[in-house]
Amino acid sequence: MASILRTGKLLRYFAGFTRNVVVNSVRENEASSLLTNAPCLCGQFQNGFATNAAAKGELNLEKQIRRLDQDVRRIGRISRRDLEEVLDEIRTHRTATSSQSLLVIRCCGNLVPEELPEVRTALVQEIWKTLNALNVPMDISHYNALLRVYLENEHGFAPTDFLAEIEAKGIEPNRVTYQRLIQRYCQQGDIDGATRILEFMRAKSLPVNENVFNSLILGHSQANDLESAKGILGVMKQAGLEPSADTYTTLLCAFARHGDLASVKETLTECEQKEIILLDKDLLDIIYTLTIHGNGEQVDEILSKFRLSPGFNQDAVNVILRLVNKGHEDVGLKLLRVMPRTSRVNGEPVDVGAFFIRQMVKANRPVEKILTICKTLQAEGLNPKALTIATEAGLTNGVVNNALPLLQEMKNAGLPIRQHYFWPLICSVESNQVLDIVRRMQQEFAVYPNSETVRDYVIPNLKEKNWERIVTALRDAGVPNSTAVTSAVYSALVTHQIGEAAKIMEQNRAYYLPFLFRQPLILALSHTNDYSSFIRCVRQIHEGLQFRQGKEEEVEQGAEGAAPVEKSTPDVVGSIVQEASIYFRRDRVATLEKILKGLVKQGLSISSQKATQLSEQLGSELTPRISELLGKLSSGELEPVPLPNSGKRSLDSLSIDELERFIANVESKGENANNIKRQLLNACFRSQNIEKSLQVIEKLESENYQIPLGIRAQLIDLYTHHKRSSEALEAYGKLKTNDASFKLDNLKAVRLADLLLQEERVEEAYKVLEDNKKDAPVNEAEGSFNYVTTVWRTLNSIAEAGQAEKLTKLFDALVAGNYIVPTNVLLGPLIKVHLVKDDIPKAIEVFEEICHTHKSTPWKNELACRLIQKEDAVNLQKLTDLSTGIHGEVNSLYDLVFSFVECGRVRQARKILETPGLRTRPQRISSACDRYKNEGLLQPLEGLIEATKDLGHIDRNKIYYTLLLSYDKADEAEKALGLWTKMQEEAVTPNDAFLLKLAELLKRKNMDVPFVVPETQKEARSRRNKANNQNKIELAQTEAVKKPETPKERTPKKELPKVELPPKTISHTSAFRKAILANDPDAAIAHKQSFSSSEKVGALDTSRLIELLVRADRLKEATEYVQELLQEKLHPQAKIFKFYLNKVAAAADLETLENVGKQLSEEQKRLVSFDNRYCHANIVAGKAEQFLQKLTQEIDGAKSPEEAAKQAERFPRGGAVGILDKHPELVPQYQALAEKFAALNQLGPMNVLWMHLISSGQETESRQIWDKHLSNAPRLMFQRVLQSAREQLDEKLASTMIAQLRDSKISEGAIGNAYSCLIDIQITKGNSDKAMDVLANAVKDISLENINRTALIRLKQAVEEKALKFPYTIPEKRTKANDSSSSSSSSSSSSDDDVSPSIPETVPPKPVAAQA
Repeated sequence: MASILRTGKLLRYFAGFTRNVVVNSVRENEASSLLTNAPCLCGQFQNGFATNAAAKGELNLEKQIRRLDQDVRRIGRISRRDLEEVLDEIRTHRTATSSQSLLVIRCCGNLVPEELPEVRTALVQEIWKTLNALNVPMDISHYNALLRVYLENEHGFAPTDFLAEIEAKGIEPNRVTYQRLIQRYCQQGDIDGATRILEFMRAKSLPVNENVFNSLILGHSQANDLESAKGILGVMKQAGLEPSADTYTTLLCAFARHGDLASVKETLTECEQKEIILLDKDLLDIIYTLTIHGNGEQVDEILSKFRLSPGFNQDAVNVILRLVNKGHEDVGLKLLRVMPRTSRVNGEPVDVGAFFIRQMVKANRPVEKILTICKTLQAEGLNPKALTIATEAGLTNGVVNNALPLLQEMKNAGLPIRQHYFWPLICSVESNQVLDIVRRMQQEFAVYPNSETVRDYVIPNLKEKNWERIVTALRDAGVPNSTAVTSAVYSALVTHQIGEAAKIMEQNRAYYLPFLFRQPLILALSHTNDYSSFIRCVRQIHEGLQFRQGKEEEVEQGAEGAAPVEKSTPDVVGSIVQEASIYFRRDRVATLEKILKGLVKQGLSISSQKATQLSEQLGSELTPRISELLGKLSSGELEPVPLPNSGKRSLDSLSIDELERFIANVESKGENANNIKRQLLNACFRSQNIEKSLQVIEKLESENYQIPLGIRAQLIDLYTHHKRSSEALEAYGKLKTNDASFKLDNLKAVRLADLLLQEERVEEAYKVLEDNKKDAPVNEAEGSFNYVTTVWRTLNSIAEAGQAEKLTKLFDALVAGNYIVPTNVLLGPLIKVHLVKDDIPKAIEVFEEICHTHKSTPWKNELACRLIQKEDAVNLQKLTDLSTGIHGEVNSLYDLVFSFVECGRVRQARKILETPGLRTRPQRISSACDRYKNEGLLQPLEGLIEATKDLGHIDRNKIYYTLLLSYDKADEAEKALGLWTKMQEEAVTPNDAFLLKLAELLKRKNMDVPFVVPETQKEARSRRNKANNQNKIELAQTEAVKKPETPKERTPKKELPKVELPPKTISHTSAFRKAILANDPDAAIAHKQSFSSSEKVGALDTSRLIELLVRADRLKEATEYVQELLQEKLHPQAKIFKFYLNKVAAAADLETLENVGKQLSEEQKRLVSFDNRYCHANIVAGKAEQFLQKLTQEIDGAKSPEEAAKQAERFPRGGAVGILDKHPELVPQYQALAEKFAALNQLGPMNVLWMHLISSGQETESRQIWDKHLSNAPRLMFQRVLQSAREQLDEKLASTMIAQLRDSKISEGAIGNAYSCLIDIQITKGNSDKAMDVLANAVKDISLENINRTALIRLKQAVEEKALKFPYTIPEKRTKANDSSSSSSSSSSSSDDDVSPSIPETVPPKPVAAQA
């Protein structure tokens, strides 16, 4: 009673407030704070961003916050991960608007029901701290939002302290602030504290609303005074306020808190009598309160009162999640049983409760309880996969205590246990527990870790630095030695410890999968420049392949008892060199020379095909030294140097003496040594020791060994090598005598002919060529790099001698004898022979003939330079015209620009670049710059700078930077500094990479640096240290401010010394971002490679670099950075990732796509439409049929409806449209595939086929599919059909669509799209009367609101132009909030044109014709 009297005393305060009372409920207040006005908040964001360098980041933040807002409106909850992502975005870009920060704060309360209140409170405090650190402007609304979160999380705080903090910051509290402070006191049952706040409000004449009374009901309840709590209803009425549903819900929760079920029933009856409608959400609050206060057994009566209105399931889910967090799963299960279940296409109910199971695991509930609930769900048919879901959740959350027992239960149930189930556990446990997980995998589950598990998960989580100990520990844990070794090597390489990797490889013989190790090996080399270790690793990869093949041969011989058979070995060494050539674009020549030298030293070989490809890739960068090294490597004459402790050696690795001893030993045992004798002859020829070779042949002949004809041919080649032409011809004659039909291979014939020509034995030379000519053009094996180089040297030596007739005759003989296929390289000497004699007209004549005959342009640049020097405009024009016919106009003009520049004719070069309409080719300019730099040519680079002056469409930073590098190489510091000055004159801003390189050069030459140098690592450390000191001082100041002061005595604030911050310098990170903004990928890469260990850029910045590289067609480099992100479990920004994948797909690079795909989750693949892009790549690669076969095999392998559903989800519907459009011959094969999906209730592929048939006019076939499969489908794709109808103005197609859609189950909005399409077509054709007829028919089927508003406006204008009245009222434009409810039925809302049925809560009225 005392409390009621106190409340009566409070009435005096309320009576004076009557004129200020604001009559609005908590429900209205909540709606205005987040749900109802959420679209408005999003609308504010559109104009709330500053237009600065971080604009893109802010837009991304806006997108994420809008997604939060949409989740709240759609399902009433969000996840902690979503909030953390927003927080990371704010920290990354160091910016957020006031509106954005407000919404983020609001989301940290009951909107995150999956988390415990203390977790949510910690999260909001972290967000608050971040916003303060970034000086985000905050007002009282932010503090009120924080108060609300504290209240929802029941976080303990002192209201008076909170109020004092607000006032100390000069922010004026409003009535909402006081209401929430009252609520805090009432949460504690402190009515006196609430009264003090009310006095504050009275003093400030602030109005009071229902919230205050609801808080007082709560306060009396918490003070165990239910009588006073109920008495508040009377006080409200006296104050002129009528208790609402929220007030009664608060009172009911008060009774529930004390277990007073009788009062609960009585109050519920009172509400029914007074027609106060309690929503399902209110009843859920009562159930929650009853349960958490120990009265869960009393909820059954309330369960029966649910109306199960729309949105019930989402509200129930939120309450169940909170109940699980409090340990009340049994009541949660009761609520789950009440939730209405939806049905699948086939009428079966959809599984429910997955969220319930996952939350129990996440909340670390006892395993026995989890298993009991799972068995119940399975037994009642609510979720047959409950156990699998629980296990997955345990693994994903890394809860070992739950996950392993659940896995054991799965095993006992006969379910398969797979490798990847253990990956999350390995990542989540402490490093000393990792190997225990590995052992338990094997011992308890009979799952043996594969290489992927060991290298990607076990080793990175061991935290061990010593690789020998890692390998030993893995072996001890039961991992096979080969798996342990290869995984350790891989891990060492990806962490750039190439020396350690080489050491492990040399100590342990194993097979290293070449395609897996190639890229990490090259990346490790790029980071360390450790060429020695690189070569050692390549050797071991090669040895591993040989080792594996040796094992296979042993098995084959043991099985068949047959003699060894030669097998082709994959060119792993050549592949690695080729990959390195592509990767090291900057210093390719120097890098390749070092690699090739190391390979030659090791005696390794590459194939002729790879050597040829490398020479073509190098193009103008090909040097004589590299050509020589490639020749050696591809000659087949190198033998790998013996490895220490290499074990058994092959025959071809033995020396001549060793082979002779071996033969003697074998023959002494009476065994056949013929095979070894053949190896002995080969060894003699490899040694090129002619005397020894002749001795061995003579000895073998004396032993009646039949010398093969191939050995005779090799002897001829050996004589040729030693320039003993007479003996060579004599041996050749003997060979022809023995077998007149025998022909030398091309290389031997050309070598012999070349020697004879050098000795002026012309007739004999041509006779050799004539005798050995081939019937068909040179094949790939004969067209080896070594052979082509030999031919070129022969032709080139004649060209340099100026013997045109001799050269032409030889060239024609080689072509006629099918010795060569003319290429630019081999055709070059035909031009050179005339230029040597300065016979330009003849050179032009031959060039023209070659252009017409062979479609090649050999020596074009040299010819152009000669013509420019002679100012022969007529022939220069002729040369350009010939080039244009082969290479196109733009490429030919750029070639001419570079020729003018090389000749010092800058004005003419500039004139071409100023040609209107000439497309910019930055890659051509970049390649030319690199070529000039590599060749040490300064003058062309200087000319290129002059030629491109003031041409805005050309990025000149690349030219300036390349010229600077060239000056640096030439040690020209003065010229380099002049370059910086020139850039200022021309208003070209130097990038950070330029300034860093120039500063380095000037310092090396002891010259003053006249500009601010971008931050070095040392300066960065110094700046960070000083910044840390400053932060400590500022923190001390903050603590001094926050220290509570007693009211009796206030001590003056202690002044802290001022610290002067160092002048701001630019870090590599900042320079990297500036380079990105300046569209300079080279500078960005340079800065990225210069990062210190503490410097790092986020996925967004790396994404921008990837975008620049893709736009520059530098896909290989872009792929490296994509892989870098993926290895860090990140991925590029979605838009950029899609752009990259599109380019890769367009290039038909299936290998790269497959590699990327392996590292993406199914969700990530879905977000970037990965499967569609992979399908497109197959189409471009001409493998559409094989791709369909693969899809067929996958659906054939589906063993359950769930697997089929996953297959259908991954099915590339957009890509399938491309297959059907471009390959109509595959329609039968595709239809068979679609039928298999349809048999498993997956209609997406059949839907695509239907769209194709109806769009291509095959109405009968499309109707058959419609009637059989799609007429009752709840989900359809058809937007592409409408698009096709619009583009072709095909009214028949649109009418057919309407006829079929009208009989389906899809929404009115979707049918409205089809009608809108037909209306647009008729308007475009000028048939407004027909369009009106269409509209009249449409409104018989659907409401006018579902017709496209733009179509209606166009139709109205067309009708009124004919002086007629438009008889309909066009509906008002719907806001985004309204549209969102129907977006699911808009076929344009999905990239795959999905249309889902929706049942509107209220059916819109039919349109009424406007009255005249």
